[in-house]
Amino acid sequence: MKTKEINKMKKSVFLIRVIMIMFIVAAFNQSCTKLDEELYGEVTPDNFFQSEEEFISALGAAYTQFGNWAAGDPLSLQDCTTDEMVVPTRGQDWDDGGNWRRLHLHSWTYEDGVMSGGWNFGFSGVNTANRLIYQFQSLVESGQVEQAAADAFIAELETVRGFFYWQLIDMFGNVPLVTDFASAVAAPPTVSRKDVYDFIVSDLETAVPKLSKAVDGTTYGRMNYYAGQTLLAKLYLNAEVYSGTAQWDKVITACDAVINSGAYSLEANYFANFNVDNSGSKEFIFAIPYDQVFFTGFNLVMRTLHYGSQYTYDLTAQPWNGFCTLEEFYNSYDDTDLRKGDVGTADGPAGRRGNFVAGYQYVLGGGYVMDAGFETSDPEGEPLNFGNMGTGLPQIQELGPQAFRQDGIRIGKWEFGIGSMPDMSNDYAVFRYADVLLMKAEALWRKGNEDDALLLVNQIRRRASIITDLTDLDGPLSYDMAAGNVSGGELFNEIGREMFAENHRRQDLIRWGFYTDVDKWVLPYNNPGDVLATGAHTTLFPIHRDKIEANPNLTQNPGY
Repeated sequence: MKTKEINKMKKSVFLIRVIMIMFIVAAFNQSCTKLDEELYGEVTPDNFFQSEEEFISALGAAYTQFGNWAAGDPLSLQDCTTDEMVVPTRGQDWDDGGNWRRLHLHSWTYEDGVMSGGWNFGFSGVNTANRLIYQFQSLVESGQVEQAAADAFIAELETVRGFFYWQLIDMFGNVPLVTDFASAVAAPPTVSRKDVYDFIVSDLETAVPKLSKAVDGTTYGRMNYYAGQTLLAKLYLNAEVYSGTAQWDKVITACDAVINSGAYSLEANYFANFNVDNSGSKEFIFAIPYDQVFFTGFNLVMRTLHYGSQYTYDLTAQPWNGFCTLEEFYNSYDDTDLRKGDVGTADGPAGRRGNFVAGYQYVLGGGYVMDAGFETSDPEGEPLNFGNMGTGLPQIQELGPQAFRQDGIRIGKWEFGIGSMPDMSNDYAVFRYADVLLMKAEALWRKGNEDDALLLVNQIRRRASIITDLTDLDGPLSYDMAAGNVSGGELFNEIGREMFAENHRRQDLIRWGFYTDVDKWVLPYNNPGDVLATGAHTTLFPIHRDKIEANPNLTQNPGY
């Protein structure tokens, strides 16, 4: 990418961030007003929507809800309920009424706050998109704006709405379908998952062709044509789960629209996608432009690292010592896989960066990080050693109540910049080109075309410096190595290795039929009252109690 184009992109990204924070502030300022008032601020047809820049500025409100995607309730629901991520209870730390343990044990309840958060994430996005669509359409109907000028913006909002509805049917199944801001009722009824799926797909198939095909600073952080096609591919990929009918040919067609454009490619360096300064990645199809000042919310550095890691990265705040990966998932990576990274040893820190932060940790400038609060029962002792590497002990002793402070290999996929603030500035790829290649590979494999699927999978493996190509896609599952070969097992593993910690894993486990096998990866649990749930009902989350009480027309999901 030329320097001029990069500078243009950075300028545009800065503008998007400013627009987003403006709308966050505006939303906050209106949050304490009377709920029965119709407030639209000072924006009127006479003083706004007079130029394309003002149209784009108005769109900013539709994108602010994405701020919760990378480290909020969607991450907790989509990754912390799977075999790749867990939050152990370390004494009083991360107990939180047992909700993190319940996520791991699949024994969540309809009173757990994360269920309300997941619902709010989806419907806040839907409602904002509906409101803006109504405002744009009103301007067209009043003759103040030409239909042609509004069409692309309305299509973009419909695509954003489709994203949030995709998440709602994915997490909760049957949900209300509300598409008209002006006629929305206070207590909309539940609509079947299949019917909502059919609406989303039909709406997107009409809207996406109207989106811009530009891949530059004008569309960075926004839904363009290729982001819309990737969203359709996601829906088609999971169509059998959502509607009962597989759509593998449509997956391939949607992925080919992205692949054949030539607008995207794999980064030569995998970690170019996750660096602090990653806005120019050739792999980003739709990214959230997080910023420690203008658009905050990506605080993985706080959620995963140990208190003492503050001295490794010279952080401005002490991390919270929470999120870890599970041992079997970590071991699914070959040691030569650059995505795994190196392990810090007693002789020195890890040399090669990876998806994980493992082993002995060192102070910036040299010397062990010492964990003065280490448990005397922890055989590893005071030097900070993530995952008990080199001791032969389990990486995490138990889910709770007394997981060791140092237990668990941490999530290091996104670069932790030296001197970082709690909110990170790494942009976050919601849709990434490698994922498109893997979706196409899976669709080809499910149609019986393993040869072409292998070409795509091996392309990604070579980028990870794995020089030995796969010759077939069968193999043992990463979390149950004693089970023997599983049809497509190595394809399933490769999807997990590439897409680790990107709000991906729960969908994959459900689509492949493994999500209810939680007993195969669950950690030992010793808290009184903790139970393991393995029923088919766990593939959907419960609708939170508050939502049911507020809307008697909602139907709770079975099993809750």
